[in-house]
Amino acid sequence: MSGKIKKNAPMEIGNNVFICSNCIILKGVKIGENTIIGAGSVDTKNIAAGQIWAGHPAKFLKNKDIEKIL
Repeated sequence: MSGKIKKNAPMEIGNNVFICSNCIILKGVKIGENTIIGAGSVDTKNIAAGQIWAGHPAKFLKNKDIEKIL
């Protein structure tokens, strides 16, 4: 789900996404399912499903292990 962001496109947010408080998500960004974005993050890139991102700008931290959660 990486690649160039279309600055005039609407953002796309998948199912079961947890966006913490005070996050900024830029236009055209796609966020995959089962993703977490940390508080105060500025998301400038597309995020694949099942990942955890945080920071300013948001950076990849780790993949969520769905099997452990279930």
